Amino acid sequence: MISKLYVFNPTNEMAIANGQVSYMPPAHLRRFENDLAALPWMFAEKRDFILVGQRSGNSLKHLVDLGWEMPTIVTSPEEIPSGTKLEFSPWGWSPAIYNKLKPFFRYATAQWQEHPFSQWDNRLSHLLSRETGYRLLNEIRVLWQRFPKHYDLLEVPSPPITINNYEQLSHLFEKITPPAVVKTPWSASGRGLFRIRNYEDDPSQSDWVRGMLKRQGKVYIEKMLPRIQDVSFQFIIKNNIQYQGHNFFYTDVSGQFEGCAVGYPVNPSPHFRDTSKVREALLQGRDIVQEALERIGIETLYWGPAGIDALFFENAKKEMKLHPCLEINLRYNMGLANICLQKRIHSTARGKWKTALFKQESWTDFCKRKKRENPLKMEDKKIKKGFLPLIDADTEKLFGAWLELE
Repeated sequence: MISKLYVFNPTNEMAIANGQVSYMPPAHLRRFENDLAALPWMFAEKRDFILVGQRSGNSLKHLVDLGWEMPTIVTSPEEIPSGTKLEFSPWGWSPAIYNKLKPFFRYATAQWQEHPFSQWDNRLSHLLSRETGYRLLNEIRVLWQRFPKHYDLLEVPSPPITINNYEQLSHLFEKITPPAVVKTPWSASGRGLFRIRNYEDDPSQSDWVRGMLKRQGKVYIEKMLPRIQDVSFQFIIKNNIQYQGHNFFYTDVSGQFEGCAVGYPVNPSPHFRDTSKVREALLQGRDIVQEALERIGIETLYWGPAGIDALFFENAKKEMKLHPCLEINLRYNMGLANICLQKRIHSTARGKWKTALFKQESWTDFCKRKKRENPLKMEDKKIKKGFLPLIDADTEKLFGAWLELE
């Protein structure tokens, strides 16, 4: 039987941009990876393994106590039982994670050499950049323009402007008016963004934008759309393209990921009260994204999870439309984690799960308080209501992740 080896490395895009096998994230992001290192249990089976830096603080006992089967936490290849055959499932690929997994390659299945990522090269760096998302967006735009009646609840804005040098950046406002956003080729979870809210937010005067342009070789400029609700389409790709479902998620004012909805999201917009329209837009979005993925032949280039971030927004006519492809994430992501988590949640449950930084109140005190305020209720090993830490609640952490159902 084949097992999977998971690693939580959500800084993989930053590692790709760096390019070094010895890349080390900034201290606060290292802490994020370490504190949430066991989070891939949401994808895993009992026969699987999760590689962590240290065993302390990564216990899954509180989940086993619910009657759930959990994967095995390991810290080195010596802890993998003899005879095990592994598939490798890091959160995302990069030269650094490839180097980290090398000691485990002796357990690889016979099919490992057929994997598109069995050897790292620069082609993969470009595949995992925003260039793939924009290539996908171009295909989607062609389909949307060709079949407007079939995709009447979608709206696909013009492609972004590519900036290759400082001179182009300094003349940006001749081509685009605020609000807009600057995106780097490699970034993740709302990082790697510079928001142009007005003409005072001049990216040509930003040290961060100029530095990213120099380090990553280019940046992209997109119009900001009036946000109604974030959503993503989730796929698994291996020789074919398998749709897994959609996920509603929440972001903060800076665009960084905050959490995912369980059930229909809480949304104050009058547009979102029309659930039938939302459902139909999601079907149109799923269909156009899947066809576009097939048109670019993604299954010949990449194997693994793919999350396509999309956006319900209000257009110039004050209508709600769905932009079906803001970007593609060729990696594991919180949206797919949420879809997998639903299997352990009662079908009637509603709420959300979140990640957050803990400074004022400690993580352990927060968990104790929430357990008292909203005790867990289960039915047939599925959560129906209450609070559940998604990582070890008995070890102090700077970052936490939890589920809370009404």
